[in-house]
Amino acid sequence: MALLPPDPIYTIRNVDNQPVHSLEFSFLPGGLERLLAGSKNGYVNAYSLQTNRVQQKILVGQAPILNIRHTDSHLITQEKGGKIKIFQLANSGYQEQACFETDHVGFCRFAINTKLETLYVPAGESKIAIYNYSSEKMGYLTPNESCKLGDPMCLKYVEFSENPYLLTGYENGWIYLWDLKTSQCISKLEIKQCPMSIDYHLEQQRGICGNASDVIQIFGIGKQDLNLSLRGEISIKNHGVNKVQSHSDGKVFASAGWDGRIRIFSWWTLRALVVLTEHKAAVQDLTYSEQNVSQWNANIMAAGGLDGAITLWNLYNNKQ
Repeated sequence: MALLPPDPIYTIRNVDNQPVHSLEFSFLPGGLERLLAGSKNGYVNAYSLQTNRVQQKILVGQAPILNIRHTDSHLITQEKGGKIKIFQLANSGYQEQACFETDHVGFCRFAINTKLETLYVPAGESKIAIYNYSSEKMGYLTPNESCKLGDPMCLKYVEFSENPYLLTGYENGWIYLWDLKTSQCISKLEIKQCPMSIDYHLEQQRGICGNASDVIQIFGIGKQDLNLSLRGEISIKNHGVNKVQSHSDGKVFASAGWDGRIRIFSWWTLRALVVLTEHKAAVQDLTYSEQNVSQWNANIMAAGGLDGAITLWNLYNNKQ
């Protein structure tokens, strides 16, 4: 591990110093590169990655914005309390296209299939509701076990051999793998405590699960039979992980902690490479840019938290 943590390449103070609950990079035609920040006061603030200043303020509602996803043509938001809004991109602005309420009041973020324009949204009685971008309900994923799984806590859309699946972590400590073509659970795994966040890297054939404990769990999905299995555990200094996220290159993954620490791990050794200590309160979300940000000519990681700070990091070349 490094003796001293590196500095961020830039730190943005969110508008009115509002706590940040969600982040999403957006790359639009014409070289428009932005970072969207979902705030406690119901706004999504769009920051230009050329100037690092707020370029647009989008009023979504009155509740914190728990999740943001941006596609080539849509902005989709999720508010605390369960409301989902879908905005159509028009002339660099956003026009509300659909809005629907869900019966989920927790912190589970929706998952998305951008190819089919489909949302997977936590619902009551351990169900996952399926919606299209027009807010039409397409069906449910419904567990058939008699045991109580509790609420869905985290979701991750994955594809194997171009077939769609959904990883779901439940309140009572289970991970299910749903086949979205048949709406059936094809594998399940019992883990420690209530999962708070889940991610999976296809080439590594391994996933990560963070929870309220001081342990991050590593799991696998069999290449042939798609069976879930526990592969290992990583101990961290302090309890609580809000988000786990693998880098697309499969070299590293990161965790966002209740203690304000961002921990970067090697996929190969499962050991911490560095602990980033810039944030002074819990880190709520972190995400990576899917392409290079032109100002730094690099793939950038962004993190945001309750301290109202948004930090930008170049993980592979901190010296600018």
